[in-house]
Amino acid sequence: MTRISARYLGKRLVVSYLTLLVIMSLLFVLIRSMPGSFISTMITPELDQADIQQLRETWGLNEPIWRQYIEFMINYQTGDFGRSPTYKAPVWEVIISRFPRTLVLFGAAFIAQFIVGPLVGMYLGWWRGTRKDKTIFTSSLAVYSMPAFWLAWLVIWLFNYELGWFPSTYMFTKFAEFDWTVVNIITDVLKHITLPLVSIAFVSWVGAMLVMRPAMNNVTSEDYVFLAQAKGLSERTVMIKHAARNALIPVATQAIVGLAFLLNGSVIIENVFSWPGLGQVLVTSVLSRDYPVSQAAFFMLAILIVVMRLATDIAYTYLDPRIKFGGD
Repeated sequence: MTRISARYLGKRLVVSYLTLLVIMSLLFVLIRSMPGSFISTMITPELDQADIQQLRETWGLNEPIWRQYIEFMINYQTGDFGRSPTYKAPVWEVIISRFPRTLVLFGAAFIAQFIVGPLVGMYLGWWRGTRKDKTIFTSSLAVYSMPAFWLAWLVIWLFNYELGWFPSTYMFTKFAEFDWTVVNIITDVLKHITLPLVSIAFVSWVGAMLVMRPAMNNVTSEDYVFLAQAKGLSERTVMIKHAARNALIPVATQAIVGLAFLLNGSVIIENVFSWPGLGQVLVTSVLSRDYPVSQAAFFMLAILIVVMRLATDIAYTYLDPRIKFGGD
């Protein structure tokens, strides 16, 4: 029997929709609060005032700000992101060509951090106070204090410049002269993704561990854990099946925060490794005042976070049988 009611799910969908409307409004205000516009990059000495006015009319910048806002809200809710003045292409084409590459890199990092982090946190919470716990916990805090961009340059220096094991730029080898089979392409992409993935996951897993460790320690004193031990179940079974499952509740919440930080780090990591993803597009579009692309890129990231937040609410009901959303 499901533990989440249709009424509650409907409310959450409405709240998610309203959240996106607020985000869209903030995007509109913040992007247009930047000094200058992309029109300034198009102006040359040969253009007179009439030509400049024609440019502004073509891109809709001569309209009153309230009308621009209404058109923006309507267009975004119908999937019309406009055309990019920088890339000379529809914004959807720019986003669609880059967004999957960001998902590949940061999806892999997200999975890695929420496999390693909770696993380490589970064992540290179970062993809390022991020498193993103190040693690993102290070392992980030192790792957590490392800036991502500094670690990225460090792994590039070691594994690319010194050892030459992995490439440090792009998603695949450009103009490579080898047999373009499926296996070779996958192998080449895996080589290119290794260094940026290590740079992100090496630090980010600690956040999940810091949440899992105290949660795991708290559930070890629960009655159902003592009951499982009294039944003669193995320590591994009690730890994983009875204690860890309930300790995952706060970790699921932290996953949304972790996703936001990962996406925020995409701007730095993608530019350090020249990864052709959405983070690189964000930097280019903001610097060139490309309103359509920068708004759409931020909006797509916002959708991802809001959808993940909704999925987390649903996941709660499966992680803890005691939770029932939308009941009396």
